[in-house]
Amino acid sequence: MNALRSLFSFPTKAVAAVLATPLALGLLSAGATAQDVAKRWGPTDPASTFGEDFQYLFWLITTLVSVSFAIVCVLLLIPVLRDRAKPGKKAHYDHGSSLHDKRFTAVVSLIVFVVLDAWVLVVAMKDLREGYWNIPAPDDEKTYKVEVLAQQWAWNFRATGADGEFGTADDILSTNTLVVPKDRPVSLNLTSKDVIHAFFLPDMRVKRDANPGAVNIAWFQPVVDGEFDILCAELCGYAHYQMHGKLQVLEKGVFDEWEQEASRLAVAAHDAEDTEAHWAWEWQE
Repeated sequence: MNALRSLFSFPTKAVAAVLATPLALGLLSAGATAQDVAKRWGPTDPASTFGEDFQYLFWLITTLVSVSFAIVCVLLLIPVLRDRAKPGKKAHYDHGSSLHDKRFTAVVSLIVFVVLDAWVLVVAMKDLREGYWNIPAPDDEKTYKVEVLAQQWAWNFRATGADGEFGTADDILSTNTLVVPKDRPVSLNLTSKDVIHAFFLPDMRVKRDANPGAVNIAWFQPVVDGEFDILCAELCGYAHYQMHGKLQVLEKGVFDEWEQEASRLAVAAHDAEDTEAHWAWEWQE
């Protein structure tokens, strides 16, 4: 598998460069910087542990589809040039019903299935099994747990405070801003208050639906500190475009200080009569 990844490291970048050239020239001519062009054209650099695997899968599919498209264009162009009407020659029409044509179609279909469908399926299932579905154990002390309540049109986050329990006075609550530690697994419980939303962290290569009446599970482990986008990837109403937030990834020391202060402020601001703030649930494993 590593050999295949190395084999495709150059072609995928080459294909990306070829495909991006027209757009890049247009954006640069409009005054955009090279960094803006890279950010608008393709995915950002992966910032999670399994992000590199999904990045490889993305470029593998892009490369295979691009090469297949080029081959199909050539195969269509050949009969157009060979069989078209010319001075003194009528156009030749072929319905492709001969035995030769049927064999050729069968061979091409088999190659497409093995090279495109089967190969991509094997790689995708391996990445899902080793990354996306490899959810950390809920009793792991390193795991940072967050409950996510989606609504039109905001993301509500709840993390446990010093007591490690949800639904208590020191729970850290925030809206549209999620702060997590670097190099620690972040486990998410997601649900929705109204309609179906989709929690999308493009830099972490994570996307998971938030469904009303159900709790879905997702996770990621950030390996890069900084600020990243939180988006909704499900059309959830007329203000869907406004449903975005920020993910802040902090180094361990900085995060520990932030967590202590945020927990202290949560206790000070806790209002037992504020029923809207009591939306925590029992953690789902």
